[in-house]
Amino acid sequence: MKIKNALKIFTLSKTVFLLPFLLWWVPIIGPFFTGLLLSYYFKANYRLSVISAIVYSVFLSIITTYVFYIVRINILDNIFHYLVISLNVIGSIICVITAYMSSQHGTFAKIIGNSIELEFNARDINEVDKVLSQYFDVNLCSKPNIRFISENQITVTRICNNLQINYDIVKVGNTLRVKAKFENTK
Repeated sequence: MKIKNALKIFTLSKTVFLLPFLLWWVPIIGPFFTGLLLSYYFKANYRLSVISAIVYSVFLSIITTYVFYIVRINILDNIFHYLVISLNVIGSIICVITAYMSSQHGTFAKIIGNSIELEFNARDINEVDKVLSQYFDVNLCSKPNIRFISENQITVTRICNNLQINYDIVKVGNTLRVKAKFENTK
């Protein structure tokens, strides 16, 4: 029973912000997983993923460099400190690139009850249709019902057999951010 209560308190958002402190100590692999974790948290918002990856990388690099500066290893002396700084620089680059690539090119899915929510980025409408066609057969769907919300945002609704697909497309810079929701109509 105590474990259930502890798991309720320790949510995903706390995990996302605390886990990088542990991961960063593993060279190369830790920063890679930190970038993935941050991109998962911010999903298709690649700007926030990159900014958080930069902030975490700088902060954690300073902490690890400082700790290893205090812990003097006399065998390797100055070479060890240069190695720590080099690994932090390489790790920071890996973290930022991973956060960007995963957020920009990944598709994030979440199952809620009898619906599925997707979030991804696309370059144009054809790429949006290409990604969505992986989840349903476009030939079985009704024609899209397009509603213009603003100059940079549209909402599209389609019905495919017993499935209703609603997706919002928002233009952010040169990228289209898509949030799609598949709901079973039965």
